[in-house]
Amino acid sequence: MINRDLTIKILSVMLALLMWFYVLTEQNPEITKDIVIPVKLINTVFIERNSMVIADDSGNFRLTLRIKGKKNTLDKLSENTIDAYADLEGHNQKGENFLKINISGVPEGVDIIAKSAESLKILLEPNISVQKSVRLNITGNPSYGLAAMAPSMVPNEVVIAGAESKINKIKSVRVDVDIAGINTEVKRILPVRVLDESGKDIPNITIEPGNVEVSIPIENTKRVDLEMNLSGQPASGYTISNVSVQPEEMLITGKQQVLGDVDLLKTEEIDITGKSEDVLMEVKLIIPEGIEIVNSNDKVNALINIEKIKTTEIIIENLEYKNLPGSLELDSIQSPIKVSLRGAESRLDGDLNMTKFYIDLTNAVEGTNVLDILWEAPQGIDVVSVSPHQATVVLKKKEE
Repeated sequence: MINRDLTIKILSVMLALLMWFYVLTEQNPEITKDIVIPVKLINTVFIERNSMVIADDSGNFRLTLRIKGKKNTLDKLSENTIDAYADLEGHNQKGENFLKINISGVPEGVDIIAKSAESLKILLEPNISVQKSVRLNITGNPSYGLAAMAPSMVPNEVVIAGAESKINKIKSVRVDVDIAGINTEVKRILPVRVLDESGKDIPNITIEPGNVEVSIPIENTKRVDLEMNLSGQPASGYTISNVSVQPEEMLITGKQQVLGDVDLLKTEEIDITGKSEDVLMEVKLIIPEGIEIVNSNDKVNALINIEKIKTTEIIIENLEYKNLPGSLELDSIQSPIKVSLRGAESRLDGDLNMTKFYIDLTNAVEGTNVLDILWEAPQGIDVVSVSPHQATVVLKKKEE
């Protein structure tokens, strides 16, 4: 009986051990798991003292671990429970540096069976700084009839520091501001952007200050004509046949009380003394105080056409008349008339038919009248002589 009881007890213990082993192996098995953790850098003050800086994106230093252990234990592990770090002390050489990766926080019973790397490669470069002017990049247009005047920015320079290779990539330093639909003065504090040649922001640099204060006055607009300011005379025997300026008008902006006093803008003085050929030049406009040009600069293209003076004679066979009294009619009018004209060759050839010669009969009476010959000539054509300078006109009463 005693032997039988002992046998039952032994079998019970063995069964319990088997059940315990089953629970351990089936309910909490040993597994492997991959975990990605950040690699922290320590003793960064060491490279700072040596005026060096990490040129890599230090926020992207990561390590993959393959660990082995019980499932319950591994399930509790994450990048927040295991630490990886690399020590910068003793590393101050420009170029590639390899730092041993140390790991802590791995609990007992967990084994690291593989790593994505044993060391961390970092690129060290001299930490340099430059002072750069900031450009204001204005986009959009204010409400209709308004325009942006000269902006102000405080400060207009910043100090940029970082790895040598990043500083060398700087193409522009700017502040962006959109004024689309704005109808009042713009006052904003805006971030400074540092861009490379492709227009992308350069990361991992410091900008001091990182923000600037921008002010953009918004004022009324007005379109005004442009006038060329000429001085002197062309060479002897030459004359001005035409003048033109491009653009022909400008959109200006300013406070309303100032705009009201400006109807045109003059160019700076253009001296044509002794010129015998066309003059084409870029010339500045004279901008009154309180006025600014909208979306353009203060220079225009001026063209002064200069030609040789030509003299020609024409015969007027049928002299015109005007203002014939209603009770009279023309009986006869003296003709022909010889006229001498002078002007630029192109004007005489193209505008000759626009020159009119006539008699004004406003004060004429019945019978014979001797009246001055009058004329209308386009600009650039001078009437040198008219022979005879008077004409005899005979008027008679209208027949009933």
